[in-house]
Amino acid sequence: MSGNKLISIIMASNKIDEFLPLAINSILEQTYQNIEVIFVANGDKAHCISLYIKNFFKDERIKIYETPIGQLSHALNLAISNASGDYIARMDADDISLPERLTKQLEYLRSHNLDMVGSDIIHIDTNGEVIGIKHYPKGLNKINKQLYFRNTFSHSTILIKKKILISARGYNAGFNSEDYDLWLRLRRKNIKWDNMEECLLKYRIHSASTQRKRLGYAEVAGYSLREFLLRFSFIGIFSVLIHIVKVYIKSSSHEE
Repeated sequence: MSGNKLISIIMASNKIDEFLPLAINSILEQTYQNIEVIFVANGDKAHCISLYIKNFFKDERIKIYETPIGQLSHALNLAISNASGDYIARMDADDISLPERLTKQLEYLRSHNLDMVGSDIIHIDTNGEVIGIKHYPKGLNKINKQLYFRNTFSHSTILIKKKILISARGYNAGFNSEDYDLWLRLRRKNIKWDNMEECLLKYRIHSASTQRKRLGYAEVAGYSLREFLLRFSFIGIFSVLIHIVKVYIKSSSHEE
C-alpha cells in the first residue's frame, strides 16, 4: 500500500473487565496493520491494568502508559503526546471496531480531502447482541448545523489528523462530554469532516454509559453558552435553550 502511514489508536481505561480484551483484539486484528495502540491505564488501579495487558497481549504494537489521575481527558492527552502516527484513531475500551474500519476510514479521509472522519455505529448490549443502529449526519454543512443541538460524531469512531488535534490543544477537562467540547472547538477552526454511511464500530450500551450520558448534559449546556458568548447568533441562543431544557428533563426523570 503506497503512503502506508502509521495510525495511532488511543485508548484508556480505569478498570479490567471482560470487554477490555475484546476491544483491544478488535484493533490488533484490523486489516490495516501499520498501527500502534497507545493505551493509558489510569486511576488507582493503573498498575494492575498495565500488568494485565502486558501479560494478556504479547504484541509490540501496544504501548502502555500509567497515570494515577482517573480523568479520561487527561488520559487521552497523555496518549496523544506519546503517539507517533500521522493519524489518531479513538477507541473506547468496551467497544469493538469492525475489521476494515481503519482501512476504510483512511481511504475515505484521503479521497475526500478531510481532516477527520467518523461513522455510523451498531449498538450492542453487554452480551454482544445487536440492539440497534445509530446514524450520524453526513456532509459538512449538516454536521456543522446539527452540532448546535446534538453530538454529531461517535467519539469511538473518529480518525483525525494528529496535527489538527494538536492544533486544537487536545481535550479539555470535561468529565463526561470531552468529545462534544472538542468538536465545538474544531468547528471554530473550519476543519473538513464527515461521517461515513457505514457502520464501522459496535458501541456497547450498559448502565455505566447511560450514567455518563446523563451527567454530560449539564456540561454540554455550558459549552453551548461558551460558544454563544464567543460568537453571537440566533441559532446559538436557541442551542443554549435546547440544552438547558435537556438538562431539566434529564434531571427530572432521574429524580422520579
